[in-house]
Amino acid sequence: METTLRVLGDGLSIAALAIIAATAQGAWKRIPKGVEVPMQWGFDGKPTWRAPKAVGLLAIPAVAIAVLLSFTITQATFTADPTRALVIFLVRATLAASLGLSQLFHLRFVIKTLQDEGQL
Repeated sequence: METTLRVLGDGLSIAALAIIAATAQGAWKRIPKGVEVPMQWGFDGKPTWRAPKAVGLLAIPAVAIAVLLSFTITQATFTADPTRALVIFLVRATLAASLGLSQLFHLRFVIKTLQDEGQL
């Protein structure tokens, strides 16, 4: 059971990272060079701060890689206890989905903001 959970966790992590990488690549191609990427929005819906294109588009993928790979290493150490393996799998699945969705929502707001500002 532990091996199955580890393989399923790896599959979910790979799928999430593929989605995150593909959307970052699509946004990279769409956003012109020199345009700063909005990173956070205020209650009024306007960006409160921006980052250079590389930082803005690669922040979530870098965090996702670090977090999901750390769980790959961690899950390999709990092979003797099925309860721990299940808990780690569930946390890993939740994080993979959350990181993928955070990338999609962030890029949705980035593209919308840049279109509204006429930078796309």
